[in-house]
Amino acid sequence: MELNPTLWDWELMLFLNNLSPDALDPFWIVVTHTKHWLFLYPFLILIFFYKSSFQKGVLGSLFLFSSVGTAHLFTELTKYLVQRPRPNMTQELMQGLKILYEPTNFSFFSGHASTSFAAIVFIYLTLKSKFNYIGWLFIWPILFSVSRIFVGVHFPSDVIVGAMVGSFIGISYAKLYPILRHRLLGVSNKDNA
Repeated sequence: MELNPTLWDWELMLFLNNLSPDALDPFWIVVTHTKHWLFLYPFLILIFFYKSSFQKGVLGSLFLFSSVGTAHLFTELTKYLVQRPRPNMTQELMQGLKILYEPTNFSFFSGHASTSFAAIVFIYLTLKSKFNYIGWLFIWPILFSVSRIFVGVHFPSDVIVGAMVGSFIGISYAKLYPILRHRLLGVSNKDNA
């Protein structure tokens, strides 16, 4: 079944995609590629080990990987079922779009948004009592997700739904984490991660 974007989604896509000045194109190309964020991943894992036991660090990291993995699998399943073409492959839009990147798989919904929001929402909810400024980590999923519009490969609805799905998965894992931590490690639910 094919999901046809609504008129508002097309119009908003054209508006936002062309809103970014050409001078920022190299910035969005760097931001949109996962490989340019590799430096962040070890940091996201290591913060679970900061002032924590090794077991709690490992469990937190496993939950982080699981939340991202769940978001990725759910995204790919949805893309397969919905089969919505990307904006850069939509003939009616291609002339008006600034296309900086050309993936060929399906569009709905954004895996960049779902996986990055799943990770950061889980980390934030799990570790916010331990780190005062951990909210700054939301810069990553916001830039990472919005870049997909500016490079011409996702509709705004793809990014919005991806962020919502990822956030829901992150919240779900954050609620499950203290329960399993208590059962597996005997750590009180009131203790920090």
